[in-house]
Amino acid sequence: MDTFKIFLNVLSLSAVVCLLFLQSDTLAVPIILLLFWLSLVLLSISFTKQQGIFLLLQLLTALAMPFVQPLLFYLLPNALGCCVEYRINGYTLSGSLAILLLYGAYLPSHYLQLAAIFWSMLILGFFIFIEKLEKEYHGLNVSSELLRVERNRLSTLFSQSVMNSEAREKEAALSERQRLVHQIHDELGHKLTGGLIQMEAAKAVYQKNPKQAADLLDQAIATTRNGIDDIRHLLHTQAPATESLNLNRIKKELQHFSERYQIAASFQYFGKVDQLDPSQWQVLLGNLKESLTNTLKYANASEVIVRLHVYKGFLRFQISNNGRSAKVYHKGLGIIGMEERTAMLDGQLLIDSSDGFTVTTILPISQT
Repeated sequence: MDTFKIFLNVLSLSAVVCLLFLQSDTLAVPIILLLFWLSLVLLSISFTKQQGIFLLLQLLTALAMPFVQPLLFYLLPNALGCCVEYRINGYTLSGSLAILLLYGAYLPSHYLQLAAIFWSMLILGFFIFIEKLEKEYHGLNVSSELLRVERNRLSTLFSQSVMNSEAREKEAALSERQRLVHQIHDELGHKLTGGLIQMEAAKAVYQKNPKQAADLLDQAIATTRNGIDDIRHLLHTQAPATESLNLNRIKKELQHFSERYQIAASFQYFGKVDQLDPSQWQVLLGNLKESLTNTLKYANASEVIVRLHVYKGFLRFQISNNGRSAKVYHKGLGIIGMEERTAMLDGQLLIDSSDGFTVTTILPISQT
């Protein structure tokens, strides 16, 4: 905006100088006044704290110059425009128009008077327009600053939320571990200790009373067997389901990829995922890792979307990115490896590069 003001003032000054050369023989005093006026313009733009003082001096100089040379009137609208822009209201605008009409009426010819009216309206309109643009620009800067502050606040809240969530997860894991320790100590430890005591008692009476020793051994065997059954039951009930483990592996792989490379990643699954066996999960995880590597190397993408659909008799595992599209692509070792890995389970690998890049793994599911 300041550059545009300087340009407008210099343009006005150049036009007045040209008129002076055409209509006047004595140019020394007008040119000195012009240079003084231009200096005040530059000072008012450069020193914002003292801008009001320099604008006042600029206006007084512009008011005095027409008495030396009437053509210098054409710089008066610029000075009044700067004052109007500095403090725009109805009084300054009305006063500026009155001054311009009063001074313009004393110009030597009707042509110069008409030109003065047109020039005054044009310059004042420009300065009012510049003031509105500056207010809008300031408003945008304030909004941008508020958005930046809000973004930082939300980012801080998100970081704290993530830290709290991780702390809660660790606390829950420690609590569960403590519960298992107590359960093993109270139940399994008691049974195994009882079995050990019975076996030691059987050893002590074996030579004197074989029948009693045999009974003690039978009781120890039964107690130990019960303890082993309890261990199996505990491991079976506490171990997470296979599908939960593998779904979490996919989610963690995508989360790690997104956090490290700042590429958005999302995962959705549909259907009965508990129908998948470990070998199928292994193929899906392998193809996912290879696709993410290719996305990072070649796609220049900002988002990756992963979808798992489990249908009756087959599954479809789709990995898409919004990166570069290519009508022709080269099958490297990564894609060949995915095809071979999929073919080992009688599956099929489909690739679509018309809109971004999509790798789809289709595997059959045995119906039991």
